[in-house]
Amino acid sequence: MKPILKHPIIIAISLLLASCNSYEKLTYLQDIEITEDQNIFEKNKPGYKIQAGDLLYVHIITENQEINQLFNPLMSASSSQNLRPESLFYTGYLVSDSGYIEMPLLEKVHVSGLNIDLLQDSIKQRAFKFLKNPQVIVKLANFKFTVLGEVSSPGVKQVTANQVNIMEALAYAGDITYNGNRKKILLLRQTEKGTQSYRINLAKGNIVASNLYYIMPNDIIYVEPLNSALFREQASDYVFVISAISSTLTALALILTIIQ
Repeated sequence: MKPILKHPIIIAISLLLASCNSYEKLTYLQDIEITEDQNIFEKNKPGYKIQAGDLLYVHIITENQEINQLFNPLMSASSSQNLRPESLFYTGYLVSDSGYIEMPLLEKVHVSGLNIDLLQDSIKQRAFKFLKNPQVIVKLANFKFTVLGEVSSPGVKQVTANQVNIMEALAYAGDITYNGNRKKILLLRQTEKGTQSYRINLAKGNIVASNLYYIMPNDIIYVEPLNSALFREQASDYVFVISAISSTLTALALILTIIQ
């Protein structure tokens, strides 16, 4: 009876170990501290600086409707269509490779390397030379990022929010699949000088306090597959090859038997 009793015990232990392994692989922020009301995770968001290729929404408002039309020729209060991302491609201001945008009367404005607040102040100072009490609104019109790899819905994501964290970015992509490695996520970040690369471990709670918690416009997020997923893919290929060889050998053996 003893050998027979060993099998259920072995099976139970194997299932327990497998479930623990699955928990570690599939759970986010496993060791995150519970702050409740006594403490907080301080916001550590890096400031985004405008760069070539960005699309800016700039709206200058004055008391003179004719001047408003001059600065915003394609914008009208009665048309919400002009505020859509596809419309802003034509009505917004595209930052040139040299870091400038061109506006009526204000001509060339250098914007590269500035954040939104500084750019808004810069345009307002220029506008004061030509206009009376101008109000200036500046927004980044193309906050987009790319999610690739083991997610349910990979692709380029365009959002209207002014900030997105890594958890929200993955939610836009339908979350990481069962085969995705939550401990090994590659983040590629575009800067004025080039591309920076980072590794993110979403199983660790310290990501919430990291400056990588908030993503930046034009970030690329790549979720790598688990090693076990790669093994299953390779194993299925090997099984197919072995099955094909086995079928061929069986057919040859049958043919030889018939001939003999």
